Amino acid sequence: MSSESSSTDTSLLADQIAYYRARAGEYDQWWFRQGRFDRGPELNAAWFSDVSIVEQALFSFLDTARPRRVLELACGTGLFTRHLVPRVANVTAVDASPEVIACTRARVARDDVHYVLADLFEWKPPERYDLVFMSFWLSHVPLARFDAFWTMVKEALAPDGHAYVIDSALDPTSGARDHPAPDADAGIATRELNDGRRFRIVKLFHDPAALNRRLAGLGFGAAIERTPRYFIHGTIGL
Repeated sequence: MSSESSSTDTSLLADQIAYYRARAGEYDQWWFRQGRFDRGPELNAAWFSDVSIVEQALFSFLDTARPRRVLELACGTGLFTRHLVPRVANVTAVDASPEVIACTRARVARDDVHYVLADLFEWKPPERYDLVFMSFWLSHVPLARFDAFWTMVKEALAPDGHAYVIDSALDPTSGARDHPAPDADAGIATRELNDGRRFRIVKLFHDPAALNRRLAGLGFGAAIERTPRYFIHGTIGL
């Protein structure tokens, strides 16, 4: 990476962190299809149908694999932390935003969740875990950092451990009504908050088959698939 592209990358990632810090209080509106994310009965029903698919697939995996120690990368406001904690013995939840960690603490009032405030591009896991879980984070990892990120995941996994990914598929009705249609090739998106503030973020829409191949090249066995419209999800093993 050249010094110029590195500087641009650093600036973009700083803007991305600032966005999610500022968005913490309104983030859940996206997931629950509220406010600007309310797309009407038909599209909302399609959304929640896909939500059910990814949630039930995760529950099935957890019930089968029975991981005890889980590392959650970019825990956000705890939308999936709340599903992990009843099913595993211990969760370490990492995020770069103190505001979203506060949201997760309020949502998941459990003593067996250890919170870590850290930039995931700088942080190194201090131990190994049975499961490294991430929801709506991989799409924010620049391609130039993809291999290094998965090296970190590999170092965090215990023998026979798994990673689990849930993320966005490319669909023009996934975002807010006033967001521009997503660009599959841009890799960068401009996002606007309810108060009109705008931020740039990394946003990549991974094709499951291509993602599985790329992860295979890094020594993983991946089984990522797509729901009918909105999400990609699945397991990744060593």
